[in-house]
Amino acid sequence: MRFSTLCLSLFLLSACSPSPQSGSEGEWVSLPAVTVSDGAGYGMGVSAPFIGLLDGEVVVAGGCNFPEIPACDGGAKRYYNNIYALDTAAKAWRSVGVLPQPLAYGASASVPEGVICAGGTDSTGRAVRDVFLVTLNGTIPLAPMPEAIDNCAGTVQDGRFYVAGDRAFYIYDFTTGLWRTGPLWPGEERRVQPVLVAQAGKVWLFGGYDPEGAEFVFSEGYVYDPTTEMWRTIAGPVDATGEPLLAAGGAAVAWGGDSIVCFGGVNAAVFTEALDRAWALAVEPEDDSLRAAQRAYMEQEPAEYRFNDRVLVFNTTTGRWSVSRVPAQQSARAGAGATVMRWGTSNGILLFNGELKPGVRTPEVWLWRP
Repeated sequence: MRFSTLCLSLFLLSACSPSPQSGSEGEWVSLPAVTVSDGAGYGMGVSAPFIGLLDGEVVVAGGCNFPEIPACDGGAKRYYNNIYALDTAAKAWRSVGVLPQPLAYGASASVPEGVICAGGTDSTGRAVRDVFLVTLNGTIPLAPMPEAIDNCAGTVQDGRFYVAGDRAFYIYDFTTGLWRTGPLWPGEERRVQPVLVAQAGKVWLFGGYDPEGAEFVFSEGYVYDPTTEMWRTIAGPVDATGEPLLAAGGAAVAWGGDSIVCFGGVNAAVFTEALDRAWALAVEPEDDSLRAAQRAYMEQEPAEYRFNDRVLVFNTTTGRWSVSRVPAQQSARAGAGATVMRWGTSNGILLFNGELKPGVRTPEVWLWRP
């Protein structure tokens, strides 16, 4: 399918919104959770869903959780094909269809015709290359990506849909309906579970991790200029000690004409230690001390994982980050969906579900207003 007349500067809600003030704490507003009758497992909260705007309504689709047995007890992960829309007038979610198959960990973005979704993991745990458009009249298949990819992020800029993740960067042209492989960022390290945002005419990549790299997580980000097809390294968010924030699994959106707002993500030090242990277990699966340590890790309280609880704002004009002074537990999650939306008389950023700790999701939905 080809899109004919796309006005793809359409993230107009964000384009019309004022930029957050440096250090602004913002306001958190609790929104309705998914409670519709066909969402039995879904209503427990999911992570890694597709998300976007459709006719002014927030739409979420897919995602995964552990609805029966907890992950720490060896429970099976369930993937969903449900699609829900948030009716702002009724202040409730309603079912609007199903995906072609259960999926999570893919890339999505809003376009005038609906929500474009690409890649992800299916219920067998395999990455897919499928691409489709979610509309109120069902899903429409689009040209598949060059290769299967999951744990990726997507964004739309000037008639193109960009997907980045792991060691891949794909670009879909809405005019031709064709994909091409774009140039990889400097260093070519893997970027699993990054965030990708179009802002100020460029594409910005932050976060992610490389399970095979010398560094598991990264403090620097990159910006891609579509006119030159070149990447440039930029500073990523760090805390007062220089530890990377938004390390992996965060959420981000464009806001105003020059801001990128980021939420959540795992703690770099805690996550790196967990990955080190996972590698050691793969080599010595019968090591009782390693297994006990992994069990203890999975059974910790959410606060022990130190997920990022600060709102991070990057200014594309100055190249500087601002970090909220006050921690917000609403932001301390990974794998949440995020999109700009209008609620009542003003705009805000919706943060949908996500995980509070490995394997444990939350059904909470929050709106953050700068």
